[in-house]
Amino acid sequence: MSVEPEKRACDSCGGHSAFAKYDFGAHRIMRCPGCTYMWLDPQPSEAELHEVYGEDYYRNERFFESNGQTIYGYFDYASERFVKQQDLQRVVDRIASFLGPGETVGRRFLDVGCGLGYLLDVAHDRGFSVKGIDYNQSAVDWIGRKYTFPAVSGDFMAYEGGPYDAVTMLDVIEHLPRPLEAMEKAAALTRPGGVFALSTMDSDSLVSRLLGSRLEDFRRTREHLYFFNRRTIRAGLERAGLEIIRIDSYGLTIQMSALARRLKLALPRAGAVMERLVRWSGLSSQQLHFDPRTKMIVYARKPASP
Repeated sequence: MSVEPEKRACDSCGGHSAFAKYDFGAHRIMRCPGCTYMWLDPQPSEAELHEVYGEDYYRNERFFESNGQTIYGYFDYASERFVKQQDLQRVVDRIASFLGPGETVGRRFLDVGCGLGYLLDVAHDRGFSVKGIDYNQSAVDWIGRKYTFPAVSGDFMAYEGGPYDAVTMLDVIEHLPRPLEAMEKAAALTRPGGVFALSTMDSDSLVSRLLGSRLEDFRRTREHLYFFNRRTIRAGLERAGLEIIRIDSYGLTIQMSALARRLKLALPRAGAVMERLVRWSGLSSQQLHFDPRTKMIVYARKPASP
């Protein structure tokens, strides 16, 4: 049965010819053929989003169940802290290098969608004066119990502060109801000459296109609202007045057992074979850096004042 084109205008280019790229029944992912921007249809309500970002978001024990409605958040985010911080260290180092010569001590650093504070922790150790903001109150409460640096809960679009030497938004932009406006907000909070770093799914990478609707990032229909490729993320950041420094693929450090379970979500047979091989070889806890090139990280600079 054919799906009627979405009548809503594309937020990026204003076009009205979007079509359903992926259909999950209750939700579709629409794609604008003019500019390639993609979004979830229908969008969840504020109440539905609030329900997702609760106490179980960072420990979702049902994550690996076959029901697509359970694919949100993380299976056990707390246990991944040190593994994730290996990758985040590289991000902080790159930001520091783009800020130019001089000490990072005292330079202001804002992490939008700070989660449990892992990036803030790394940046704080590097000497930055850090602050986080997150929609999830339970995450902010956790940071308050664990760390000495500040974090606040609330709507990023209503946040007042800055200017910051560095603003980060890792795995966040796809969750926001107004992502293009959020880029403008981030730019406004960044000082002239400062750096903005953003990571998100690359919806048009080779692996993303090959896996299509089987890919976990597309199947997160309770939380992933918008989808970017390198073309649309560049357009959004440049519209916000930022200059692209570089765009890289962004992998992750992960245990072999966890990788097998994640693979099983997209490719059940291949994942099941990998699970057996990992158990047989005794490599379940072995870590590796895995980069299928389905995610990108963008570094941009706010132009210095004339």
